Amino acid sequence: MPPPRSGGGGLAAAFTIVGVFIVVGLLVATGFAASSSDSSTTAYTPTYTPSYTYSSSSSSASPTTTYSASPTTTRSSYTTTRRTTTSTSTTPAGPKPVAALATNPLFAHSDTGLNNINCAYPAWAPTVSAARAFFEAQSACLGQMWSAMLGYENLPFSPPGLSVTATAAEATSPCTGGSSNFAAFYCSMNKTIYMPLDSFMRNEDPYDTVIFMAVFAHEYGHHVENLSGIMKQSHQEEYDAGPTSPLGLEHSRRLELAAQCFGGMFIGSSTFVGTITADDALETVRDNYRRGDHPGDMRDHGSPQHYGGWYETGYRNNRTQKCNTWAASSADVS
Repeated sequence: MPPPRSGGGGLAAAFTIVGVFIVVGLLVATGFAASSSDSSTTAYTPTYTPSYTYSSSSSSASPTTTYSASPTTTRSSYTTTRRTTTSTSTTPAGPKPVAALATNPLFAHSDTGLNNINCAYPAWAPTVSAARAFFEAQSACLGQMWSAMLGYENLPFSPPGLSVTATAAEATSPCTGGSSNFAAFYCSMNKTIYMPLDSFMRNEDPYDTVIFMAVFAHEYGHHVENLSGIMKQSHQEEYDAGPTSPLGLEHSRRLELAAQCFGGMFIGSSTFVGTITADDALETVRDNYRRGDHPGDMRDHGSPQHYGGWYETGYRNNRTQKCNTWAASSADVS
């Protein structure tokens, strides 16, 4: 299990998590990356590659809301995790997941990415009802984007479930039992994203909406990994290598960094159409360069440079092939 992610020195205090990863009955876990409030950042020039067009997906006719960040304060880490377990079910007819990593159909074409769709969102407030409505809207938007992408590559699509609760203790799932020691997470057994307010907003500005959108987009990225067959194959190879072995941890980093890249694709696409302001989007880029595996952490998410770098790659390019962490060298996912 990962040790508490204090990061030491000037690093912001991290919200500790203990998670679970299940392969043939064995449980293991990964936590989200810690944030450093005093890390140096780079000057970013907004650039973006428009998406491949699969169909004439229509934009929402409703007025959209743009979100401006509240004044920045010293930020502690938000913490998310992916949790997996095995289950036996009947596979429906139609597109099937493919048990492959670098050669997964998700990465087959160099010109495929998310459709740029201008989605409408309800007003945000740090309450269960408002947050649920907001994440339902974001999930629907992500679904419009990813369903076209997955369908084009003959991969299955189904929307994830969503759980928004006031406390982590209420967010029980087949992957967590009664544990409340987590923040936002994705459970592969029931394909559900869990967003307990008291966890993912801990030590955050409760109105810094764009950060929460990035958290949710990362978790949705794990859903895409699950649908495509990547997650199951990665977990099997991680288990075979030993979850805490150097190779096992590298598999964990590749899975997390790909979800980072997928999350960045959504933020970049949403910025291109004006749903998110450029300033807010770049806030998420800078924020992700403050996260990752700091000294003393388990090496399961990637260095801050790689953690932010893969996110920025997705943000700037919106190309799934550029998110293929399994084709990258070990040095690029360290």
